[in-house]
Amino acid sequence: MLYSYIVNEVINLKLYVVRHGQTIINVKKLINARNIIGINKKGKQEAENAAKQIKNEKIDLIICSPLRRTKQTCKIINKNKTKVIYDKRILERNSRSMQFQLIEKLDFNQWYDTNKEKVYKNSEGFKSILERVKSFLEEMKIKYPDKSILIVTHGDICKAIYAYLNNIKDAKEISLFNQKNCEIKKYEIN
Repeated sequence: MLYSYIVNEVINLKLYVVRHGQTIINVKKLINARNIIGINKKGKQEAENAAKQIKNEKIDLIICSPLRRTKQTCKIINKNKTKVIYDKRILERNSRSMQFQLIEKLDFNQWYDTNKEKVYKNSEGFKSILERVKSFLEEMKIKYPDKSILIVTHGDICKAIYAYLNNIKDAKEISLFNQKNCEIKKYEIN
C-alpha cells in the first residue's frame, strides 16, 4: 500500500537588503556598473552606521555581491563575523558601454523595462536582472526557509528585489523606488 504525505513547509525567511556605501561614481551621478572602484570616506561612515542599525538583529548568514564596493561595505557591517557567501547573481547590472555615463542620459522606461534582455545596444536589460534575482530568492526560500539573511548588493539589484517581491512590472514604478547607499530594507517572506 502506498501512502502519500503532504508536507506544508513553513517559510519564515527574513531578508535585510543593504546597498553598498557611497562611491565617487555615486557622487558624480554616473552609472556605476561592474567596476573595481571602492567606497569613499562617506561610504565607510555609512557602512558603520548600517552596522549600528543592524547590530541587534540576529543574522544567520550574509550574502554579498563579489564586487569591491560591496565587499568593503560587508566587511565593515559584519561586526559579528557572520559567515559570508559571495553570489554573482546579485552583481550590479552589466552596463558595458553605459558604464560611467551620466544617469540623467537614461530613459528610465527603457532602462527598467521588465521585458527587455538588452538595452542601449549592449547593456543588460532589467528582464535579465529580474531573472537573476528570482533565481537567487527562490533558492533562498528553499535553502534557508527560516533564517535571517543580510544581502549586501547594488542599486539595481535592490530595485529588482523590491519589484520581484511586490510583483511590480511597471518601469516607472520600479525607477521611482530608490534605496540609498547603506539603507537597509527588511523583507519577510512567509
